[in-house]
Amino acid sequence: MADDAAPWIVAERYELIEVIGRGGMGRVFRGFDRTLKRQVAIKVIHPHLAENDEWERRFVREAELMARMSHPGMASVFDAGIDPGPPEQPFLIMEYVDGVTLDNILSARGRLPLGAVAGIAAQTAAVLAEAHGHSIFHRDLKPSNLMLCADGTVRVLDFGIAVALNADQTRLTRTGSGIGTPEYMAPEQVRGSSVVPQTDLYSLGLVMHELLTGIRVMLGSSEFDTMLNQINTAPPMLELERDDVPEELSLLVASMLAKEPVDRPADAATVHGVLMRYAGALDSLIERPDPMSPARLYAAAVGASAGLWTAAPQRRSDAGDAAPVPDFTRGDLDRAVRRARDLADESRYVPAIGGLKDSLGVAVSQLGARDVDVVDARVRLADLCLESGDHAQAVTLYSDLIDDLTAERGPYDDQVMYCQRQLAISQVHIGQVRAALTRLRKLHAQLASWHGESDARVVQLSEMIAQIRAGAR
Repeated sequence: MADDAAPWIVAERYELIEVIGRGGMGRVFRGFDRTLKRQVAIKVIHPHLAENDEWERRFVREAELMARMSHPGMASVFDAGIDPGPPEQPFLIMEYVDGVTLDNILSARGRLPLGAVAGIAAQTAAVLAEAHGHSIFHRDLKPSNLMLCADGTVRVLDFGIAVALNADQTRLTRTGSGIGTPEYMAPEQVRGSSVVPQTDLYSLGLVMHELLTGIRVMLGSSEFDTMLNQINTAPPMLELERDDVPEELSLLVASMLAKEPVDRPADAATVHGVLMRYAGALDSLIERPDPMSPARLYAAAVGASAGLWTAAPQRRSDAGDAAPVPDFTRGDLDRAVRRARDLADESRYVPAIGGLKDSLGVAVSQLGARDVDVVDARVRLADLCLESGDHAQAVTLYSDLIDDLTAERGPYDDQVMYCQRQLAISQVHIGQVRAALTRLRKLHAQLASWHGESDARVVQLSEMIAQIRAGAR
């Protein structure tokens, strides 16, 4: 920019306002499209990269392919070209996304709730499935390239160093082959080998590990040591770092972090399928969530019409063929709940809780964890654990219910509110008084802002907060 007082205009149309990101490829600006009168993101590529004709061909080809993709989890590409300068600079014009990147959320909060991590990763996997279907691979997936928006959606940013492959084109992989972030690079990237869909899955596995533990598991004392770790060092199993991670989820991350691409999951859709069994709400990570946003309403309608929450998985027989799950009716589930209640009335909590857990395991596999009858049974199981004095287990069960129900019904559903109150009671019993009060005060503030201080639910929360404070003195 020759004159600091004059705006920098790209292609005689796009005004660059302020830098919002930097990387090895260039800078990203918040900008303004003077023709369509809208805010945009403008990525200006370093001039020295444009000096290589091969890289310029690759850049143009990638821009063309990226513009063909359409997915709500990625920023749309509106325009691309070469600004004549001087100096000559390639640029991309993209949708401007307003939100908070996950590296900033991690810095502020530390490790994140399990349901939230699964939800973030599931959305990311869905975006990768779209990109990989066009033979576009991200190659630099990391927390700073994942943005959480107020409507609960996750956007995957910066496909700017993606590798585009096409059957009719030469593979343009040599230029910039070292581009990436060492802490999140797959072994094949470190070696300079060909990039495949599983390369992005490795990076996503590292992101998940960090979100769940707060630790960059492959980080060494130097960039070189970090790269050696990517090639040679196996990360610890997640359950050793965090005891509430289910075995299936731990095994999924371990498979994503296999050193050889062939040993990782087959594709992003496979990863997504597992993650959806644990995906929860993201509202707790958002400073000002928007539970009634059009994007969230649309997503809820799509989920319902697609049957995402009630699809019944098939079990595998020992021979590997699909085998039907044994018949289990809603009547069976109702009888299991009533029997558990009868046993609990006789103070026989061990068989009551164990029997209901077993029945829920079958019901979830056939009806889905968010089916209305299954949810009722899950609430009854959590209530039994609280009643029996197993407060730690009750905390886990109520937390999972809150994540699942908030994602589908929003944070102010009656059953969500009930679980919030029961969770606070459970936390008080195990000495987490501050956590209980923090949760209830945040919920109180959000509910009051939407419905007013006189709302019955707001009043009930105020009374509960006062009781807990009085008991803690």
